Amino acid sequence: MSRRFIIIILACLFAGLASATGPNAIVYITKTGEKYHTEKCSSLRSSRIAITLEEAVSKGYEPCKLCNPPLLDEEE
Repeated sequence: MSRRFIIIILACLFAGLASATGPNAIVYITKTGEKYHTEKCSSLRSSRIAITLEEAVSKGYEPCKLCNPPLLDEEE
């Protein structure tokens, strides 16, 4: 295999991991907010706490309307 092909395959794999969905996907909450967010959401200026999607939903957090984070199947 060519080196270029391997680099493309690895890039695709890492991209898939970064945008993981499902209950174990990592989302972010703030100390005082009621929403969960993607890593790059502008609402995360003051604090950023990593949490699984399943845990965020079970604690009553709702998805941010600005960044459209992943949803659990039962939310869709």
